[in-house]
Amino acid sequence: MLWCCEDVKKEALSLGPCGPCPPSPHTEGYESSGTQTPKTKAVSESSSESGGGSEQMERVFSLSALDALLQDPLEKADLRSHLQSEQLDKRPKYTSQHLDTPVVVVSSEVNPWSKTGGLAMVAGSYGYEFAMRGHRTMVVSPRYGDYKDAVYVGYAKIWLDGREHEVRYFHLYQDLGEGKGTDYIFVEHESYHRGGLYCDRDGKEYVDNLFRYALLTVAAMEAPLVLNLRGSTYGQDVLFIANDWQTGLLPVYHLYKYRRNRTYLNSRCVFVIHNIGYQGKYRLSKFPLDSYLGLPPEAIDLLQGEDLNLGVDCMNLMSAAILASDRVLTVSPNYAVEVQSPEGGQGLHEILTEKGRQLRMAGILNGIADEWDPRTDPHIPRNYGLSDFLEGKAHCKSDLQRSLGLHEDPGAALLGFCGRLCFQKGVHLITQVIPWLLTYENSGVLGRVQVILMGKGDDLYASQLSNAENTNRGRVCGYVGFDPKVEHRMMAGCDFLLMPSQYEPCGLPQMYAQAYGTVPVVHETGGLKDSVLGLWDEERDRSTATGFLFSGFEENNFKEKLYQALEVYHKKQDLFRQIQQNGLQKNYYWPQAIDEYERHLDWTLEGPLAFG
Repeated sequence: MLWCCEDVKKEALSLGPCGPCPPSPHTEGYESSGTQTPKTKAVSESSSESGGGSEQMERVFSLSALDALLQDPLEKADLRSHLQSEQLDKRPKYTSQHLDTPVVVVSSEVNPWSKTGGLAMVAGSYGYEFAMRGHRTMVVSPRYGDYKDAVYVGYAKIWLDGREHEVRYFHLYQDLGEGKGTDYIFVEHESYHRGGLYCDRDGKEYVDNLFRYALLTVAAMEAPLVLNLRGSTYGQDVLFIANDWQTGLLPVYHLYKYRRNRTYLNSRCVFVIHNIGYQGKYRLSKFPLDSYLGLPPEAIDLLQGEDLNLGVDCMNLMSAAILASDRVLTVSPNYAVEVQSPEGGQGLHEILTEKGRQLRMAGILNGIADEWDPRTDPHIPRNYGLSDFLEGKAHCKSDLQRSLGLHEDPGAALLGFCGRLCFQKGVHLITQVIPWLLTYENSGVLGRVQVILMGKGDDLYASQLSNAENTNRGRVCGYVGFDPKVEHRMMAGCDFLLMPSQYEPCGLPQMYAQAYGTVPVVHETGGLKDSVLGLWDEERDRSTATGFLFSGFEENNFKEKLYQALEVYHKKQDLFRQIQQNGLQKNYYWPQAIDEYERHLDWTLEGPLAFG
């Protein structure tokens, strides 16, 4: 596919953030879900136009090419089998002691049906990976649209907000072969039929989000009991995996609504924190526990939180989930440490620390999908592996430069960024250092540099991308938009990937990059710290380093590490090739991550309940 930045009309697209859309907590009649108010307004949605014979850019709402590049489940299973036969380190190394326990994943979004970011991708991977291990696996999510091939299978009556509501269930079974497969259950209710998942086009959160996701939670807990799927129900002896604040009520209902009524007595609840910045905060006085949520008064002990705006009149769904769940997991080990600190816990560090003392908390680095492999990737112009990566990357780099309107210079250091355009991703740091990067100086380190920036989000940064390209034609490509196939081509063709994120619970692009021999330059935070091994000492770290990490989220620190990285690239080619090889040999694929999940699920099922 050919697309030249010079030929493509740069029109920005709206994007749902990684969590619910940032609301204005001061709007009349509105209750905050714990999201942060954006510093800039999101740019409006518009279609791309192509010119000069180039193909039209693909547009997706997610920020990951895990999107829908390989959706046929049997194809995915075949690819997994092929990769495992070639690489022993992609095979499972841990055997679950409880494969007979069904797993029920509950998420407000799931790839490829609904998505605003990484949560959907991970929820989709859970559905696939646990089924591949042999668990009977169900994934429950709202039916936001008319999903193809999902058929009606039943209904449930749920009491909420002082009255009875009917939800309808739609089912899609994905057969993975060898008797394995995933049951996707989509909950139908009129409240889910909106333009966006969490907010309207102006970025204002829907005022009934508490109702919408409380309804999803109870519907998800009813599904294993009432739905006859392929000859039987899932029954009561299941393990629930709830994700982020939208399903934070699940452990609470598990305790007060079901177990107190002698249901789900042997089941367990695991709660996964994907981003602690979104906690689901609502005013208790507006949403009474008994009449609105159908919970007893003593549930206040779990649900009451504190907030600068709401004070003690605050219901916090995430803190309740942490307290009530049998185990808490985060999406990287270092993020699990960070959220137990006052700086990283955003008010929840004390209860998370206590969870850690109880040995009920851990962090597991997310995995990457099998599609992210340069040996088999259909979206790059030449496939390659460890034995021929120099030739393969050189070909992919030349093709990328040519197709994006950059000068075809094999010796130029090609730096890429692909992600959401916002302050948290450190986009301002990148745009601030571009003039410095492109200025030639006597040492030969700076100047011979090219930069590709692709993403969508805040209009301030979108404008900066366009300006950077317009003033540096042939050396900078700044595209406001997103094409998942081009993300693959960037991973194959770039020399460096830039991820100067302020915080990053997990992050996936830095793992994609290493799999393709592209060297990440990242801020030392969250999952970036877990997945990128830094070159701190050239002799000591030569055989292990996979990238460059900087500490302190500010421009000079970023510059210092960029200079080191470019100096290695231009002056120490043997060392740079070694860093590339180290990355190519890393294993960040899902089987390794699921090994860790299976261990924690075993410990959860074999240990005592959080509340006996």
